Amino acid sequence: MSRKEKFSQQKKIKRNRKLRRFSAVVVLLLAGGFIGSHVYFQNHFKWTKINDVNVSGLTVAQATKKLNKSRIDESGNYLVVKDSRIKLNSDDVKQLFKHRSSMSMLTSKQMNAQAEVSNKAYHYRIKTLLPKFENRVDQMNMTRKPTIDSTINLSNRKVTVKKGTQGTELDKASMVKDFKKQAKDNLLISVKMKKQVAAAPNSATIKNRQQALQKRLDNKVTLKTYNKSFTFAAKKWLTNGEVTANGHYKFDTSKVTHWVAKFANKVDTLGKSLTISKSGKKITIPSGGTYGWKVNRQSLSNAIAKNLTQKNPQNVNLKNYVSGTGYGINGVGKTYVAVDLTNLQEYIYKNGHLKAKIPVMSGTLTGGNATPTGTYFIMYKQRHATLRGKNSDGSKYASPVGYWEPVTLSGVGLHDSPWQPASVYGNPSARAQYHSHGCLNNPPSQMPKVWKYTHTNEPVVIYK
Repeated sequence: MSRKEKFSQQKKIKRNRKLRRFSAVVVLLLAGGFIGSHVYFQNHFKWTKINDVNVSGLTVAQATKKLNKSRIDESGNYLVVKDSRIKLNSDDVKQLFKHRSSMSMLTSKQMNAQAEVSNKAYHYRIKTLLPKFENRVDQMNMTRKPTIDSTINLSNRKVTVKKGTQGTELDKASMVKDFKKQAKDNLLISVKMKKQVAAAPNSATIKNRQQALQKRLDNKVTLKTYNKSFTFAAKKWLTNGEVTANGHYKFDTSKVTHWVAKFANKVDTLGKSLTISKSGKKITIPSGGTYGWKVNRQSLSNAIAKNLTQKNPQNVNLKNYVSGTGYGINGVGKTYVAVDLTNLQEYIYKNGHLKAKIPVMSGTLTGGNATPTGTYFIMYKQRHATLRGKNSDGSKYASPVGYWEPVTLSGVGLHDSPWQPASVYGNPSARAQYHSHGCLNNPPSQMPKVWKYTHTNEPVVIYK
């Protein structure tokens, strides 16, 4: 071996010795660091966040104290609910510490600490703090730009979509939902502020609403009446409208309203004059009185329009949208009582057959004791009643009767009148001296017949 080669070999040996010594030092340092870190983290949290609060390097006591004082910055993205904090105790944190210690030292861990929320605390959060939170969100939204979803419009039976507007207002519904979730177990209720997101024209939400509208336009609703049925097709009757941002339907229902008004004018009988036949002669009964029925127009219009837009439309029965007496009867039908005030005659018809013709005495034709004209109905029937009131001179009267069938709320009705002379019944010339306070007085011998052939709600037409 040459001298040069020998020198190079010695130099290499020295370099290897230094490298081995350096490596040994590094290993010793790393081992010491690891051992030191291990020892350190036996008593302190490793790299950890609890409830978004960094507790790395803290003892259980230090972490507990920091967690019970920490707050999420309200000027950022969260709304912290005042008076909602529930404090942790060291035992709660110690459980997390044990769990963290069992894991690799090098990993970073996000953990959540929970304390038991008592029923009392939960009730306080929901009943007291939630309304305040909702009001707070409402107040904030007052100064924010509204978010408007894309809308679906129906114009002349054509469906179009109008793009919405993205605003800055908060999504209250979503935030309230988050509040309620946190109220069950969070130490501190801090709700992330979420903005309303406008549904785009091509979004699933708008497409679903558009498809739902198309299905609604295929709806049909049948109105069943006392003698026939009418079918309404949504495509024909709901030609203009929109689907609102919250998915509700708003349509122009004026066509339905106009149809109902026209229909009601045709079928309503309450308060209208009518015609009856007596001995082949047509007699017109003046308008007025309480007998008859009428369509509740607004309610019926709403029911038809509403069902036309329902997912599962229901048919409508007219009888549920009328008021009064005698639904479905044209005029008074074939069973009624007719009173001719001019001739003081009373006619009782049953199923179109005259059952009795009875002479009566009425009130005056004019003045305070006049018998009202129009179409009324027998409100109820009572045996052995006492009729009370005042005479023209102001004195009071109390008249016992065997039969009483009132037809007005003011006290006019059919009854027997044993105090009247027999000669006054059917005698118009006696009316100036003998008359009732408006009632239709029947001879005592004839009143049982009236009682037999009449019933509650039966129409009574009175005319001159």
